[in-house]
Amino acid sequence: MKTSFMPLVFLCCVGYIQSKPSSQPCPSGQFALKNQCVLCHPTCSECAGHELFECTSCGVDEEGLERFLHQGHCRPHCPRGTYPERARYSCLPCMANCELCVDAHVCAKCRDGYRLFGGICQVALCRVGQVEDPETGECVDCEPGCKSCTPDDPELCNSCTEGYFLYRYQCRRHCPQRTFEDQDRGLCQGCPSQCADCRSSTLCLACQPGHFLHGFDCVKECPEGTFGDGSGWRCQSCHTSCQTCHGPHMRDCDLCPSGTLPVYGQCPVPCQQGQYFDGIDSECHYCDVSCKTCFGPKALDCSSCFTGKCTNN
Repeated sequence: MKTSFMPLVFLCCVGYIQSKPSSQPCPSGQFALKNQCVLCHPTCSECAGHELFECTSCGVDEEGLERFLHQGHCRPHCPRGTYPERARYSCLPCMANCELCVDAHVCAKCRDGYRLFGGICQVALCRVGQVEDPETGECVDCEPGCKSCTPDDPELCNSCTEGYFLYRYQCRRHCPQRTFEDQDRGLCQGCPSQCADCRSSTLCLACQPGHFLHGFDCVKECPEGTFGDGSGWRCQSCHTSCQTCHGPHMRDCDLCPSGTLPVYGQCPVPCQQGQYFDGIDSECHYCDVSCKTCFGPKALDCSSCFTGKCTNN
């Protein structure tokens, strides 16, 4: 009695259906066990045993859910690196180094350390002027002139290729006014505050109103020997006869080199002994023959004489 009871209990537990002749295969959904046909696991269409992981083919289960074969399991979804192939209800591998794919030829996302380029997952990093899309992992182009750009917005440049200069996250061929081209760093750098335009941090080309360009500096007041030209905001040179001036001409002197005040805006030009300076025609004229030195404007206006006695005295 004991020997006949145990086999019945065992066959009931594994899904015993019926005995089978040794020459006949079991029906679909069953497998052979000691000349008996036993039901597969409910998730399997075909199997080699009654366990969950012993499926050999999959399909639509009793609840109408599609299942795909992967490593002996009939799964409702294929794992990463594979895709569902519905003709055979199997999980087939994606292309090499692809993590998510639609089929064997279309990759949606590459594995870490790989980039999608030309539809293929490649080891190489993105090229210069490209950045990795954080969502797809694909290399996308930055804006023209960008050497590197922001992953979240490829239009925002972080550095520029040669011949371009970075200005407010854009790469430009030429820097705008009030900035200068820093060749070493590839940046548009701001000019000093008093400069309207510049070539470097120390070379101003034009000044803000209220400042005058003297050489390559912008100054509030022009130095001695120059005057502030308000039309071009530059320090222009005085006439050579002036120590200080308010204009470029001979008659625009404010102070003479000797420290004396000019006559009618004009400083006397040093004349040779026996001559005096005529401020009217700005020339040196000879004194009278009796004068060793004179002050003009007449020839008899001697200041010293050869004989010790001047005729005008």
